[in-house]
Amino acid sequence: MQDANGNAKAIALAVSKGIGATKGGAISSSCREETLIDLFAEQALWPQIIVAFREAFSVLSAAGCSDEAILHELYLSGEPAEVFDVAAEEGFFHQLKHHSMVSQYGQLKGALLLDGADVRARFQNVLKTRIESGAFMREFQAIEKELETRGENNPIEQLYNESAKTDLGVAEAAVFKRLGLGVKATRTVSGNN
Repeated sequence: MQDANGNAKAIALAVSKGIGATKGGAISSSCREETLIDLFAEQALWPQIIVAFREAFSVLSAAGCSDEAILHELYLSGEPAEVFDVAAEEGFFHQLKHHSMVSQYGQLKGALLLDGADVRARFQNVLKTRIESGAFMREFQAIEKELETRGENNPIEQLYNESAKTDLGVAEAAVFKRLGLGVKATRTVSGNN
């Protein structure tokens, strides 16, 4: 950030307040910090969550549960969105107090029983070898022109096609078709660019 006259912070805060963006306060950050956190969430945290849902689906499917029931419990009900909405207002752990006692006990006990060392090691590896090293930036720059193409040569389309072939992807497509649910491709998730 360039601050030629020393007023950049005050001006940014005034504009932010004027558009209502400071209701929850304002955070002073750096470009490096914002970039690290954003890329980390996209390349470490959310992939871990995707894998957790994918593997949960596989385990429950193998246990004889129906695709519709699994997907409804995992996310079609909207419960995860509701949980994250309440967590944003009350805190990650405090939102659990809105759950049943069975849910509270199961989640808190289950989380404390997990070591987390493998996940932490994977997260540290992504941070160091993919983000801070510049490997992701170089990889993305190498495919950037291909992202403008349509069809099977587009790297993102290839990733979507591979994901659609997983057990979860196949089941989701079938359930959405049976339930007459459509995919809303024009929606943008806040904070993602």
